[in-house]
Amino acid sequence: MHHLTKTHPGTHRPTARPSRLRGLAMLAAVLLLPLLIACTPAKDRRSFGTVIDDQKLEVKVLDALFTKPEFDTGDHVKIEAHRGVVLLAGEVKNERNKVLATETAAAVKGVERVVNELAVMPAADAGGRLNNSYITSKVNTKLTLSDPVPGMDAARIKVISARGTVYLMGTVSRDDGEAVAEIVRNIGGVKKVVKVFDYTD
Repeated sequence: MHHLTKTHPGTHRPTARPSRLRGLAMLAAVLLLPLLIACTPAKDRRSFGTVIDDQKLEVKVLDALFTKPEFDTGDHVKIEAHRGVVLLAGEVKNERNKVLATETAAAVKGVERVVNELAVMPAADAGGRLNNSYITSKVNTKLTLSDPVPGMDAARIKVISARGTVYLMGTVSRDDGEAVAEIVRNIGGVKKVVKVFDYTD
């Protein structure tokens, strides 16, 4: 998952940002990927190529959003991709930026669908973001230990949290997706569950 952040509110990105930076961002994502996979509770059944593609798509969407001067430190956008579906979660400072985020992400090559769950409100502070991370960790641990769907690797499910809402992504059957969502609904601190699954049926 990637986050959109800017250091200086209202300042524009340099007009001639070196393309080398984009290449470095892509390279960093690829180099960090083995570490990220190693930290997952179980082996991801997606092919290595698919995982790389998801990571690249997240970076491309992040880069596209970063070109927009409308976004600044008043916006906190989380970007998660799965097989061409891009989830935008977090907070933006106005309705125009919410719409712009969808338009910008949808225009990126490789994006098939955009799910915009951005809230128009002040960006989460450090405490709020820490709580999101804590909830995500709890959900991942619970799914790994509870084994809601026998034979299904819990690491197939991507978990993203924002303001107590948990977003679930992955490729599952409808029954399996509902079984996973039911487990998550009963975890302390989870206020709402949103399924952004790619269904096999």
